[in-house]
Amino acid sequence: MTIRISEVIHPLLGWCPNAPAMRTASTILTIPSVTLHPLEPDGGPGRSGRIDRGINLTAVSIKILNRNKQLLWFSLLTGLVLAFMFTAQYELHLLGTYPYYAISFPSWLILTFAIDLVSVFCLTVLLAGLLLSLSSGDSGWSASFREGLFRAKGYLKPLTVWSVIMAFVGTAIYVPLSNFGFSPFTLYPVLDQFPFNFILFPEVYSTGPIGGTYAILSAVTFTTIAMGINIVLFILTLFVVPLLVLENKRLPEAVTGTVSLMKHVWGEIIVCFLIFGLVLFIILLTSLLFRVVYGFVAPHMLLFWYPGGAWIASAVLFMFALCALAVIISTIAGIATFNLYTYGRTGRISGIVQGK
Repeated sequence: MTIRISEVIHPLLGWCPNAPAMRTASTILTIPSVTLHPLEPDGGPGRSGRIDRGINLTAVSIKILNRNKQLLWFSLLTGLVLAFMFTAQYELHLLGTYPYYAISFPSWLILTFAIDLVSVFCLTVLLAGLLLSLSSGDSGWSASFREGLFRAKGYLKPLTVWSVIMAFVGTAIYVPLSNFGFSPFTLYPVLDQFPFNFILFPEVYSTGPIGGTYAILSAVTFTTIAMGINIVLFILTLFVVPLLVLENKRLPEAVTGTVSLMKHVWGEIIVCFLIFGLVLFIILLTSLLFRVVYGFVAPHMLLFWYPGGAWIASAVLFMFALCALAVIISTIAGIATFNLYTYGRTGRISGIVQGK
């Protein structure tokens, strides 16, 4: 069978000379049919087919971000939300640490819920803006995050209600874990290793406030565990926000609708988010190289482990790169959510996945 080059290139570029001009609806997801192909040739509904589609959906999400650098504003704003969560928890734990003890348990509980609520609300609105920006473009290949974020203002009421529910459930899970399972020292075996310890424990240089180490350790633990809980809740309710903002569903309909959609794409969801988690885990493991290299460079100092300024600078750069990668992956995960929703609704995804 002969295939002309133009027949291959044009679908890859998302262009068709016979396609009519497209007008996007204000809130309804629009997907031009000329760029879509069924996924069944990739392996059908079996286990291998779901794995292939999950990998392809992840790949196309990366390509969409690569073609729309402005979507990195989502990463930047997500990073600011995480910075707020860490800073707020640092101040909260500093108040509750010797010699202050300025807050009671009920006050701590209310403030913890408030911090989680603000963080979840901001992340939910950012996700809604990302989804709306992708839905207004040509199958996600031309998206304006600013426009999507502006349109998200029309959905603040259901997004607020959903954020309250998510924050309440997340806090209800976190509080018993923090009191009976996960303490500020849960992550200590990891954070006590270079390159983390000399950055997160300022008392090493006698520059931190009284109780500062404990407060920083508590804030890092809270941010990590709270975001882990929120991520799990987000995955379990993956399509609630898409259904709210892309189909104007009411909240009860969005909750029941996400259950129905997830039955069709549960395998692809698992593959996508396993890939994201695996990438982060591998990058985190590279932190072990610091101790290995230091052992070769200064083996006589390994017992005391007191690196100089250059090592501290490299640790700061590593932690900055790790955080930057985490928020960029969060953007890719948001784009993947849109692609998973599209596939769950139509059984199709962009034809560029088939060509790579």
